[in-house]
Amino acid sequence: MKKSLFICSLILSLSMQTATGAMAASSQKGLSLNINGSVANGQNPVVIDNVTLVPIRTVSLIPNLKVDWNNKTKTVTVSDSDTKNKLKLTVGSNIAYVNDKKVSVGVNPTVKEDAVYVPFRFIGEALDAKVLWNPDTKTVVIYKPSQTLLQRFASNKLEESRNAAIQLPRISLQEELAGNEEGGDGGTYYFPNKKSNSFIYAYRGIAQYAEVKDGAAWVKWEGQISTSKPNNKSVIPNVLQVSEKEWGDRPSFTGKIDFFKDLWKTEQVKFGTFDENGNIIYEGEKSFPNNKGKDIIATIPAE
Repeated sequence: MKKSLFICSLILSLSMQTATGAMAASSQKGLSLNINGSVANGQNPVVIDNVTLVPIRTVSLIPNLKVDWNNKTKTVTVSDSDTKNKLKLTVGSNIAYVNDKKVSVGVNPTVKEDAVYVPFRFIGEALDAKVLWNPDTKTVVIYKPSQTLLQRFASNKLEESRNAAIQLPRISLQEELAGNEEGGDGGTYYFPNKKSNSFIYAYRGIAQYAEVKDGAAWVKWEGQISTSKPNNKSVIPNVLQVSEKEWGDRPSFTGKIDFFKDLWKTEQVKFGTFDENGNIIYEGEKSFPNNKGKDIIATIPAE
């Protein structure tokens, strides 16, 4: 009887260990990293005690962060060129330093397969990056807009705010649709008249709608642009319609809409305003910006 109980207990114990191992493995399976709007492949993140750890090389993918490794002291130093802050962590230690302030690390940095792994969320938050977890897509999202862009977006000058909006990290948690047109000139941005906190970007037959929130432009919808006659899937009346291929909640831009078209081949930007029926009521041009085409938004009179 005792022998039977022992065997049953052993089987139960082994089953629990197997289940625990399977759960640990499944928590890592399909885990994705999205850094400043780009999917970071090949980083091999691991999960320990529900904390995501990444190789130190992954941290250097965050804009403005530089990573140094001291093999003698087993210390990782992460420096922020934007804010000048520094973070120091040591392998096997739960103590870290943000500048001169001692802080506790939830899960110690560790060495795995000859790579130094560090807690991703801890590093991001310690250096003022935004860190989020999306359970639906099993994605760790981390982004860090520059202070300059945040200040520009908060500007009371519409042109400044809009130029910052299109340069903030643009983050999509869905698989993006493939463009169905050959590349040519740059894309076209559409903004509701006198606003900067949402926009549509159309390029290579695909339109994306994004809303600016918490220092990033979050893509809420994407659709394949229809080249046929106006249909009942209008995004901008008589200007932008989409086909059956789309995801998310389709936006509806009504009223006056401002547009800015990137014509880099001729080194110009064409811009203007549509009325509520899609007719152009103002149109202008400006020279292509010399900062790699980032500031393509122009000032529209009466705004």
